[in-house]
Amino acid sequence: IKTEGVKGVLVADAHGLCIGARGTANPNCAGFVTAIATHAKALNDDSNSQAPTTKIEADNSWVYLISLSFCFL
Repeated sequence: IKTEGVKGVLVADAHGLCIGARGTANPNCAGFVTAIATHAKALNDDSNSQAPTTKIEADNSWVYLISLSFCFL
């Protein structure tokens, strides 16, 4: 969120549960964001590649969806 130009950050788990939101990111959008990222990943047949970064453009802003996987033991 401290990066120049970033106005909001939303973190959600694989089920669409909002883990955290800062700035202008709306926590109520976590499910929608997760669904879009999941469907974008399903478009790629190569299971060894990373999930794609999805860019949604609006009139005066952009939304980037980046799917990351973490495992904490």
